Amino acid sequence: MGPAAYTFRRYERKPFCADACTQCGRCLAECPVMRLPEERAQREIVSLARYLEEEGYSSPSTDAVLKRCTSCFACNLVCPNDCRPANLILDVWYRQYQREGLPVRARYFMPHSVPNFRTYVLDRLPPREKAAVEAWKSLEPAEAIFYPGCNIITTPYLTFSKLFDGMDIRGALEYCCGEMYFRMGLYDHVEQVAAKTTAYFRRLGVREVYLLCTAGLNLFRNVLPQFGADFAGIRFVSFLKLLYERLASGDLPVVKRFDGKRIALQDPCHAKLLEADYDQWPRALVELLGFEVVEPPCSRQSQLCCGIGSGFSHQAAYAKADLIRGQRQCLKNAQAAGADYIAAYCSGCIEMMSAGKYVSWPSKPAYHVIELVQEAIGETPPRRHRRIAFDFMRGTLLNQEGGRERFFVPPIE
Repeated sequence: MGPAAYTFRRYERKPFCADACTQCGRCLAECPVMRLPEERAQREIVSLARYLEEEGYSSPSTDAVLKRCTSCFACNLVCPNDCRPANLILDVWYRQYQREGLPVRARYFMPHSVPNFRTYVLDRLPPREKAAVEAWKSLEPAEAIFYPGCNIITTPYLTFSKLFDGMDIRGALEYCCGEMYFRMGLYDHVEQVAAKTTAYFRRLGVREVYLLCTAGLNLFRNVLPQFGADFAGIRFVSFLKLLYERLASGDLPVVKRFDGKRIALQDPCHAKLLEADYDQWPRALVELLGFEVVEPPCSRQSQLCCGIGSGFSHQAAYAKADLIRGQRQCLKNAQAAGADYIAAYCSGCIEMMSAGKYVSWPSKPAYHVIELVQEAIGETPPRRHRRIAFDFMRGTLLNQEGGRERFFVPPIE
């Protein structure tokens, strides 16, 4: 089997195409998490299909595959026949959920549960940050907004910068884009999110929505419309691209450069699904600041998830050991680049990588690209990721339920 060839493909809400599958096993052999030997990969893709074809079928080795999958969608891009193996896994998870629900430990990580891992962090924000998050809940009409998404809502200090001057920031946890539901295969809840966010944007009357979060961009542009969302007349705009244009044009003068410094970037899983070569934009941006980009062993389409995806499977269900394993894999991969800086353009990735430093080998601190731009234009970013990560971990240790009980996620109100 030769080196992986990735083909850009947006998510399509279609089933696995068994008729086109040649059972080559490339999807699982090239999986950045599993890297299965070719013969085993061939057996496992056949076995995975049987989970949907034969009621009650299971295999211990395939159960292990289902548990370790982070639903990063790399397998959809590497499949030579566009058979959508990631969709197959999500469909299996959905079938399992319908039959037996989720382990109760997953409740603390459901986006609309209260309390959850994000509300614990929000309750402990400093007063200025709490005030900002509260102000973002405004439902006053607005034609153009910056939508923070759940991850920036838990790191609001990233927006305390002239980079966001003139931006009307709007959003709240209850208007989550549903990314976690989507990557867990909880299709019913994705449909509910599609309806809720449609009503939210219509109430605001927005025509332009700027997002820094790649997951949010992909969900709003490419995914939620397939689950019933009606975003007609609304344009979802990449804040990252806008930032690049402002730097390139000189609108944001650079007063501090990083010439001679090497940087490794952590790509969020949705970058490979949003649009072709979207990952070029953060690289071009940091190059404007003087950095030389160096790639770790897994990057771009083959990027390892930051760690949160290690809890998405219904077998893992956010078990602490699985989350820690994912964080360690991510940090080890980033460290292997030998760069002076490690950075990400997803606030959620930064939170997970920062949490991973508490339970992993020593590694360089992770920066958000926004923070590097802030330094470059002469600002001093607060750099509170470690504290947020500590609260995330402490909240999980104190509040995540244990035991064998299972539950079904309540409908989203």
